[in-house]
Amino acid sequence: MIEIKGLKKRFKKLHVLNGVDLTIPDGSVVGIIGASGSGKSTLLRCIDYLEKPDHGHIRFDDVDFDVEKASKEDIRYMRTHTTMVFQSFNLFKYKTALENVMEGLIVVQKMEKEKAKELAEHYLEKVGLKDRANHYPNQLSGGQQQRVAIARSLALNPKVILFDEPTSALDPEMIQEVLKVIQDVAKEGKTMVIVSHEMNFIYDICDKVVFLENGNILASGTPQEVLVETKNERIRQFVSKVNFVDQYYI
Repeated sequence: MIEIKGLKKRFKKLHVLNGVDLTIPDGSVVGIIGASGSGKSTLLRCIDYLEKPDHGHIRFDDVDFDVEKASKEDIRYMRTHTTMVFQSFNLFKYKTALENVMEGLIVVQKMEKEKAKELAEHYLEKVGLKDRANHYPNQLSGGQQQRVAIARSLALNPKVILFDEPTSALDPEMIQEVLKVIQDVAKEGKTMVIVSHEMNFIYDICDKVVFLENGNILASGTPQEVLVETKNERIRQFVSKVNFVDQYYI
């Protein structure tokens, strides 16, 4: 479980996170929603320490630290047990799909090449890309590239996977194939935090939804509570402007 208390982050004079409190239970799927610029991606990057928070406290299992005084060991623990799936895929363009999945296993986990290859093949098959193992990123569709990125994250066996707008760079017809893979991962009980504008997907897959506005949490609860039953006018306004199926209001 991850417990975040009073997390703050600013870029020069811009306050992006203003004291965020968030609990991510083991095995849960937490959705982070809100308008562009509300701090969603920054929150994910602070959890993974791709951005150093300015203030706050993080507890991850038995590791508990003040973010301002985080040691190299604290940061290594966070990065070892979390992985990020980016909206822009972040694949090595001169490596095949198989090599992209193997890379972290060999370089980070120091796994023997044959074992890494075996695991990489397993996870490519898991995301439906066994027949694309020897293709380079420029030979794959955007949806296929994102599935390779998900396979790469799964292969590292993290405790938590962080998804930063995993479908925002995809053509509409590619979105569903990626969402299906994420749904399959969720069914296996993997802890996930998902930033997304796909509200129907968030409603269906998440145990908990957090609405961020200007670096503050306006609401936190079940998808039904936040997306349907909310009495907060700002959230109601947001939901009315996104592609959220009307049947959920019935």
